[in-house]
Amino acid sequence: MRLIKIILFSISLVVLFPFISNAQTSCVQNLREARNFYDAGKLNDLPKLLLKCIDNGFSDEEKVEALRLVTLSYLFNEDQEKAEASYLRLLKIEPEYEVNLDSDPTELIILSERYDTDPKFFYGFKLGSAFNLIEITEYKPIYNLADSGSYEPPIGFSVGLFFQYPINEEFSANLETHYNFRNTVLNRNTESAEGNSTGIQSISEIQQWVEVPLLVNYKLPMAQNFLLEATGGPSFHYLLSSRLSVRGGPGSEINNIDMMVYRNQLNVSGILGLRANFKRLGRNFVTVEALYQYRFIDEVNMNVDRAELNWILKDAVYAENQYKGHALILRVGLRFPRFNPELIK
Repeated sequence: MRLIKIILFSISLVVLFPFISNAQTSCVQNLREARNFYDAGKLNDLPKLLLKCIDNGFSDEEKVEALRLVTLSYLFNEDQEKAEASYLRLLKIEPEYEVNLDSDPTELIILSERYDTDPKFFYGFKLGSAFNLIEITEYKPIYNLADSGSYEPPIGFSVGLFFQYPINEEFSANLETHYNFRNTVLNRNTESAEGNSTGIQSISEIQQWVEVPLLVNYKLPMAQNFLLEATGGPSFHYLLSSRLSVRGGPGSEINNIDMMVYRNQLNVSGILGLRANFKRLGRNFVTVEALYQYRFIDEVNMNVDRAELNWILKDAVYAENQYKGHALILRVGLRFPRFNPELIK
């Protein structure tokens, strides 16, 4: 049965292919003939010659050319309603179509100015890395057995989606959501109670966050070949997981203990930066942004019962500092416009 279906399908392709090929050839000939008619000033026959092929037979590029000719025919015959509908159909296929101000008829130029062809909104995705800047807001030494130490350059990464709504020619607003991964590592020189060096103690904490920025963008006028925006606004953070490890030093080791209850799971930050959008993929943009993010809330939760944790940390000869995790962020992504051309009444 399956073999019979394959044979019938193959036969139908063989039978129909010449008709399809002939139809496409005929439409190409019609478009060529329509150009000659237009050059000769014979505009009345253009709709009849082209509309059937516009519905079925032309490529998008050919449809745009054919609809332009049909629109000119309607304008020549002072059929404004059909001209408006024909030009709108053209814009649905190619929203960024622009008339030639030097060579197109004045009637077509005037008609084109009556349409809203700006993108209704943009959407896309971003991914990138973050250089985290740890600010110690309260230092807690323990028995003076270790120095304050220093943080390794804590590089995190993020991936997310965004929605951008144009407010006017200069301002737009972004609603975004990102998944962020962060690993902070604090290295400290430690010593025993007798004053002998016990090597380096390494304290690492791996965290996963969900972040929701609400940003306002301002189009900067100095860029000519790309869209440059200043961006800023609040960002809201929710902690998904946090696990702490302590290795080395004079005390016992800690391996991946859950720190969620000892962390402020909600946080707020402020974002300020620049974003460049380069039109590279047809109507779409490659977007690159550099941001500075400042967290307003300390990350360690001191308002819960920490007795059990303090005993664990004491055995590891470690006491938690209070801190904030700011960041320098670099992201790249793709930005897609959503068009819906409309006739302005």
